[in-house]
Amino acid sequence: MVALELLVEFLLTVSLAMLAVMSAHLGLLALARWSTHRPSWLPSPPRLIPASPLTNYPDVLVQLPLFNEGELVTQILTAVTALDWPRDKLWIQVLDDSTDDSLITSRRAVAAVKHAGFHVELLHRRKRTAFKAGALAAGLRRSTAAYVAIFDADFQPPPDFLQRTVGVLLANTDLAYVQTRWGHANRDHSLLTRAQARLLDGHFRVEQEARDSLGLPAPFNGTCGVWRRTAINSAGGWHGDTLTEDLDLSLRARLHGWRAAYLSDLVVPGVLPTSPRAWRTQQFRWTKGFAQCGIKLLPAVWSSPRLFHWQRLMITLQLIQPLAFLFGILCLLLGLPFIAGNMTPGYVLTAVALITSGVGLIGPIAVLLLGGRGEPKLSVLRDALIAMVLTAGLLLSNARAGFEAMIGFRSDFIRTPKARLHTSNNNQKRWWRCGLAELIAGFSLLIFSLLEAPAATVSLTLVIGGLLSFGLMQAHESGAFNKPAQIWARLGE
Repeated sequence: MVALELLVEFLLTVSLAMLAVMSAHLGLLALARWSTHRPSWLPSPPRLIPASPLTNYPDVLVQLPLFNEGELVTQILTAVTALDWPRDKLWIQVLDDSTDDSLITSRRAVAAVKHAGFHVELLHRRKRTAFKAGALAAGLRRSTAAYVAIFDADFQPPPDFLQRTVGVLLANTDLAYVQTRWGHANRDHSLLTRAQARLLDGHFRVEQEARDSLGLPAPFNGTCGVWRRTAINSAGGWHGDTLTEDLDLSLRARLHGWRAAYLSDLVVPGVLPTSPRAWRTQQFRWTKGFAQCGIKLLPAVWSSPRLFHWQRLMITLQLIQPLAFLFGILCLLLGLPFIAGNMTPGYVLTAVALITSGVGLIGPIAVLLLGGRGEPKLSVLRDALIAMVLTAGLLLSNARAGFEAMIGFRSDFIRTPKARLHTSNNNQKRWWRCGLAELIAGFSLLIFSLLEAPAATVSLTLVIGGLLSFGLMQAHESGAFNKPAQIWARLGE
């Protein structure tokens, strides 16, 4: 029994320490973005040569990977055909692996664009081998273009996008790709979209900018970027063995000696998921994909002669950051005996718990607030609070994603629907499952803390509130609240 208690205390101490380290990592990135002082020991990254006015235009391939996107294909093709680039140098590929009527829409849209005089082709694979990575690789085999721009269907690049991005690649021959910043066309649609926008602004306006300024790899985000074809080839091409093929390729390119550029001032508006379930699916994929990339690439990162030790450490923290959800749920489960008073923490655990309690939220809060610089302070604070609560609601789903990655469990690449999900008959039969796990966990944790240690309820407010809020949002979306009314209506007939 003593050995079991020591094991529980050890695992809880390690989990709390990891959460503190992950928060400190985000805090360092926020400090690097906010501070104008650069430590003397930190080497300066090579200066980025700005783009010059183009006279000789290279061939550019624009790839549009689609899967059951509906009418979005028409919108993205309209934006792509408006790009300021010579038509004889612009090649468009619609990589549509759709299994629904979206394929018909794509064929009509491609025919219209081809009739307008553009080089455009539609590629449809009957089997989604390697998912998005496989579609991109299949398209590359049909093109000889030196530069490759990639857009998801829900983004709208401005007309000068290629002028500014390809121009930077031409001026800096050691760059593998140029990544631009995401905008949010439907930021104010709901509390959920405002929370997502705040989280993404923290990523793009703080994390990406800080990594770029420190000479760390600013990952390719899967869309709104342009790749150099030779960099893709030298890094080994697109791989489909992780759910984040974009992060995988960008890190492999860095390990092969390529740099990347992040253009924060070039914003491409996109559509945020409006459905709680769609957002949960997206975050599950990103969390699992990051962990998969860590398992795959960290040995190469630590053996790479092209990286300093501090860069290896920062890349490691970047790849394991999503595992905070897994460590978080371990802290909750392992901490229950201490909350109930069945176990007494030792000095080391007490010290680590105090440190984690003090710094645990500083890093995420700093990133969220700094990402909203220039915006009204009250709206930034409001959206940051909503983002923290709803992110806590992802605890169960994202912890499962991290666990599945650690044990090597494979899952399909599930696209993120940007419009509200239409509930199928199958989903209606299982309405009670939607959000049920979060609601059970939230209420159980609330009841346990109130019965065993009411004072602990305060420190668990964020987690309990997040689980209950996100569970209720999913239940509402699934129509669970309408079910009792439907039953009573039938009884009254």
